[in-house]
Amino acid sequence: MSRFGKHTTIVLAFWLFMQFPTLQAQVSPDSSLTSKSEEKVLANLISEGRDNVVKNPDKALDNGLQALVLAKKLGDTRFEIEALLILAESNFTLGQYENSSRYYNRALNFYDQLGNSDAKYKILIGLGRVYDAEKNPELAISTLERGLASDENINNINLYIDLLELLGELYQKQGNYRKSAEMYSKVLAIVDNPMGRKVLLKEKIKSDAFFKLGQVKKNSGELVESLSNFKQAAEISINNFDSLSYSNALQEIALTYYLLQKPDSANFYFTASYAISNKISDTVGMIQGLQGIADIYLDSGNPTQALYYYNQQLTVAQKLKNIPAITESLVKISRCYLSSGDISNASKYLNRALAIARQNNLTQSLADVYQYLAILNEGQGRYRDALEFYKMWVETRDSIYFEETGQKLAKLQILYEISQKEKENELLRQNSEIQNLQLNKTRYQTRILILIIIIFITLIVLLIILFRSKQKEIAKRLETEQRITDLNRELERRMIQEIKKQEKQQLLLAQKSKLESLGTLAAGIAHEINQPLGGISMGLDNILLKVQDKSYNDEYMKEKIASLFENVERIKKIIDHIRYFSRAQKPITFTQININDVVNSSLFMVSTQYENHGVKMEVTLDENIGSITADKYKLEQVILNLLSNAKYAVDEKGEKHANHQYTKLIEIKTWQDNNQVYLSVRDNGMGIPDKIIDKIFDPFFTTKSEERGTGLGLSVSYAFIKDLLGDIKVESIEGEYTRFEISLPKM
Repeated sequence: MSRFGKHTTIVLAFWLFMQFPTLQAQVSPDSSLTSKSEEKVLANLISEGRDNVVKNPDKALDNGLQALVLAKKLGDTRFEIEALLILAESNFTLGQYENSSRYYNRALNFYDQLGNSDAKYKILIGLGRVYDAEKNPELAISTLERGLASDENINNINLYIDLLELLGELYQKQGNYRKSAEMYSKVLAIVDNPMGRKVLLKEKIKSDAFFKLGQVKKNSGELVESLSNFKQAAEISINNFDSLSYSNALQEIALTYYLLQKPDSANFYFTASYAISNKISDTVGMIQGLQGIADIYLDSGNPTQALYYYNQQLTVAQKLKNIPAITESLVKISRCYLSSGDISNASKYLNRALAIARQNNLTQSLADVYQYLAILNEGQGRYRDALEFYKMWVETRDSIYFEETGQKLAKLQILYEISQKEKENELLRQNSEIQNLQLNKTRYQTRILILIIIIFITLIVLLIILFRSKQKEIAKRLETEQRITDLNRELERRMIQEIKKQEKQQLLLAQKSKLESLGTLAAGIAHEINQPLGGISMGLDNILLKVQDKSYNDEYMKEKIASLFENVERIKKIIDHIRYFSRAQKPITFTQININDVVNSSLFMVSTQYENHGVKMEVTLDENIGSITADKYKLEQVILNLLSNAKYAVDEKGEKHANHQYTKLIEIKTWQDNNQVYLSVRDNGMGIPDKIIDKIFDPFFTTKSEERGTGLGLSVSYAFIKDLLGDIKVESIEGEYTRFEISLPKM
């Protein structure tokens, strides 16, 4: 078409467009009536979609998509947000978390327009639940924290309470008990102040807040405060005739008394909880109540009575088909028979539990069964079978730990990249949808103009323009889709590269930790070998002088040669110790050992080095301490790690107090009680800040420079002590001291 023809067509189309209102009044229906009918259809779609989110999410998706298109056409932002929320919630119900996140983020684009409306809190709470379901609690918390506001700015108090409760749960999962308690305390403050009049189910929310606050306090070790919170929850529940919540509160009260070592009170509340659960047919509560009662009898040395309640628990669990509860009941019944000396029945029930755990792939239950099978076989003298079960137990425990850690590290590493690419992809998708809507709008206007325009040439020109426009839109859409595909491929490639890079770095860091331990040993060995070498050299010089003077006799030569052999034997012992210590980095060998011997071996390696650095060592060992089962050289590595950290702390403090009188001191102590053997290492160094003390056992976490530490020592030590069914604790005051305490079960 010529340029003149195009200009003529444009002028003609413009003239027709200016005449459109007059012509439309003659041939078109009332537009206001059409708009109103479309708004009514849109409202019905939103209402129907909201009803279908839970009961029929697939149908809700259809309602949401239709409502979204119609809302965009009408330019109604409020209904567009509602449609996006229906799509997001439906996808969440169907487990399509990626789609749910995408729709929530599209709704979040209207965040600044929302202020403190209900939609804003729904979006933030929904996104928080999606990220939590995707095992990304950090992103969930940061999203929900955007909704925190001062009390006077809150519009919908019930949604705000939902946000606080979800934040409290996420903080508790992260182990941030202080922040979790703060959220539940805010809920209680809101319910009790004048705003509480607007709260729906006020007493139920208050009861739940006290209950969850009690769980937080219990997990953080504040058992007395926890007990008070649970009792308040129980009182509110019984006054509100909420039997289920009352039963749950009684269970937590019983468990708290159990942790406070008050078995009589614990038994009373477990029994009361079981009675209520039985009355309201709460089978889960019945299982927990029966187990609590049985545990108390078993711990108090009454396996017969415990067996009675464990069998009742097994019966209820079998009726409920609760596989984990069935497995746990079988293990507990086996323990009762083992305590009574009935090895045959103990073995039978453990093997039943093993079969069920394997069949249902219950990894944690499988680890527990392997542990008790190892103990059972060891008690019968079948040490080879016991060793095999111990190995399977350790491997299962390690697989659980490393799988969780690896997944978390990999996911955190790529989450940022994924979120960035999602934003880019979302922007492209939005542009494509806008272009589609614009195209539909153009078609609609064109159809109306076609009815008015009767000139054949103008109709042909408009059809040509429409055809070319459609070609451009299709080409642009294909280009956009190709770009999205390329971006996804690039993202996948980078994800694979990052994961491989991370695995390589972990191997390098582990190797560095081994070399660091051997370097610490070598620094103290030089002096220990140097002393006997000096004795050998001096003895040989004396013998040479005597031979030259011919003034020796047989008695003299025997004495000197014996002295030389003693020094050689001492060097041999040092070298053998280093060789065995190095071999201990490979397979773990459990033997009966005395922890004092391990402490002395560790001090033998480093004491001279520490004395040369001005570090005073105070060692207090219990001479009558009992034996433990462990790998001697692994335990020695744990002690060397603690001593190395202690030396680093006192050296660092010594550098900062070089002009003051400061004595570097490391105290080592062992002691025992009826069931446990204890070891503590205390230094008067820099201490550990409160803000990082919860992270010191995490893999790769360190406050040292890259040249002086890898962050693996305490992580490896923690894992080994846990494998021995022991515990390692730390207490510290910044600037004053740090004390590590290890407890291990006796033989």
